[in-house]
Amino acid sequence: MDVGDGAVRERFRGRRVEADDSCWQRSRRRGKTRGVPTAEERRIVFEAKPWFEELQRKKETRKKQGEGQDVWMDVLEYSRNVCYVMGRVDDPASPDDAQIGVEEDMILCRRAVWELVEMIYVDRSSAHGFVAEGMVQWLQRNTILLQAGEEEADMQLGNLAFLLKNNPVPETQLEYWQCLQRLTALGWTTLVVEALGKHSAWVQWQHEDQQARPQVSVLEAVTLLLRTMPRYKTSSLQNMLGRSFEGMDGLMHFRKGWLQQCQQLIGNHELWAECGGATAVGLLKILAILAGDEETLEGCTCSWLELFAARLLHVYPNLKAFGELGALASSCMKIKGGGEGELDRMLMAILERDTQELVNLSSNLLGPWMMAHITELLTDPAAASAPLSSSEVADFGSDQIEYYRVLFAMSTASDPSMWKVAVAYLAWCPVHGARATESLFQRLPLHQCEPRTIQQALYCCDQLGLRTTADDICRRAGSHAWQQGHAGTAVYWFQRAGDEKRLRCLGRKLLERVSGGPEGCTINEAEFTKLTLMLETLEATGNIPQGDLSFLVGYHSLTRSLKQWKEVKWTLRNAQCTEDQEAAASQLHILNLGMRDRILDLIQGGKAPRRFWFSILFMVVPLMESRDAVFNVQDTQALVDCIEELTPETVLHPPPPIPSDDRLHLLRGTVRLALVRNMARSFTHSLVGT
Repeated sequence: MDVGDGAVRERFRGRRVEADDSCWQRSRRRGKTRGVPTAEERRIVFEAKPWFEELQRKKETRKKQGEGQDVWMDVLEYSRNVCYVMGRVDDPASPDDAQIGVEEDMILCRRAVWELVEMIYVDRSSAHGFVAEGMVQWLQRNTILLQAGEEEADMQLGNLAFLLKNNPVPETQLEYWQCLQRLTALGWTTLVVEALGKHSAWVQWQHEDQQARPQVSVLEAVTLLLRTMPRYKTSSLQNMLGRSFEGMDGLMHFRKGWLQQCQQLIGNHELWAECGGATAVGLLKILAILAGDEETLEGCTCSWLELFAARLLHVYPNLKAFGELGALASSCMKIKGGGEGELDRMLMAILERDTQELVNLSSNLLGPWMMAHITELLTDPAAASAPLSSSEVADFGSDQIEYYRVLFAMSTASDPSMWKVAVAYLAWCPVHGARATESLFQRLPLHQCEPRTIQQALYCCDQLGLRTTADDICRRAGSHAWQQGHAGTAVYWFQRAGDEKRLRCLGRKLLERVSGGPEGCTINEAEFTKLTLMLETLEATGNIPQGDLSFLVGYHSLTRSLKQWKEVKWTLRNAQCTEDQEAAASQLHILNLGMRDRILDLIQGGKAPRRFWFSILFMVVPLMESRDAVFNVQDTQALVDCIEELTPETVLHPPPPIPSDDRLHLLRGTVRLALVRNMARSFTHSLVGT
């Protein structure tokens, strides 16, 4: 990385955090007024969900296998994946690729807290509990968000690249050395070495200027010490400048000799006298930082967090997460100030492993999504006490982990496009999940949903065993479809809900719509045609509801068969060859049997309302007058008995305002005559057959 090309300027953009108007406070105010997640926040919600579900499945599997104590490796993997979703970059030596906007402040805050919780609570695999290097890397990854120092210091960091690029003698500027000292304290030794490479003494030495020899000698010595600085190797830091160690014993042994070299160089007064000037003063302070001089560390850092990280790196590299982190952080606060802000209090709670205080602060500051996910990091199955999973929330009836999952699910359910996310999280709430899911589906705006969305909701109900809720969704969808005039869709949903009452009501409304004539005892063919597709679908599926819908399906089947019967009769009369006649006769016989069964089912079976009996029989008079004797003696007698039960009042209800006895008499006479003639014909056929 070439510092002169703007790496430092990009990494430290000079976004100073004021005590009275921090990015944290801006994010909170914006979150309260906005109420709607940004596109980036929605992306995080959707991309983090699979990792959450995978962790829950692994925990369930380990629990069944009796391996509950070994779940922390799964939690660490889950934590890293979710953190990457929030935009974590493991190489803190490289600048961010994209400019950070104001809308990302809250995401950066959440990511910073998440990373620190992971380091203190979860990450015990590679660092063996040593947090110095991890703390330095964490601060480097979150420098833009967390730097909170003096305005002059921030300006120094922001102007370093400009200074190196435009000033051929940068060492004459005080900001140059102040910036290098701060970078050294924070562990950014790569940038320090590159910035030292811009010292004008190197150019003078290349031109064989002997006066630059003392400065070059000191620069070479300091650069060598920076390049051999002992660093503890962690899984997230791969390309570090210095000598890396995988074991703390080896690091401390090497560090002892390395510190002696630093002290020897500091004590070489003759060399420093020859060097002289601002270069000697600046490099001596860099060496003092490397040697862990407390006073120098306090002077070159700009916040308690920077001082805390610098002390860990240069004074207490072997301090563990279970050590005196809280005491060290409190000491840094007393020196640099801080601790009153919300973010400072939260960071202190993490460092002190005060889990309940952290939960209380986070629940007010980080939002429901963060709380639903970060609680997985705060629950240690191997710990003697696990307050999140063992203590119940007052008036809730379950532990805090489930409480925050339900809270996040309910906040997500308010967005029609994210209700599936809410259901996925409620599925892992053993106490209140089912009831909360029922409440969610009851509030689901079905009038805004596509049929595919409703089907997905029903699938979720089926997976969770919420049969009653599924029926309620179907009823609501059916009622909405009926209000929109989609009768077929309404019938489908009511059938799926098993709601016979609504199906009968819908069938009655449809029958009223298609009833024609002054007495309503005939079918209006124009209106009836509009129901053809729905009736054919019901007949094809075989799932025909009882009541008036059953009559409409049967009537439609009868009219279709009658039309086919007339066409086959015409074909039979005009057939030119024996084969055509036989085929038509066979088809006519099948139609005769089918129509006979449908008519008897409609009238004798009681499916057709009585006021339609005469019109149905009148419609099939050609069938009864055919020579085929479709109805036998018993069938004909049964139909005669049925129409004998009818009176004008039962057929014409309510009584017509105009005289209709003559028309009714003609209708009944025609039907009765056809039945008598059919009975005689069927009786004759039976005698001939005998």
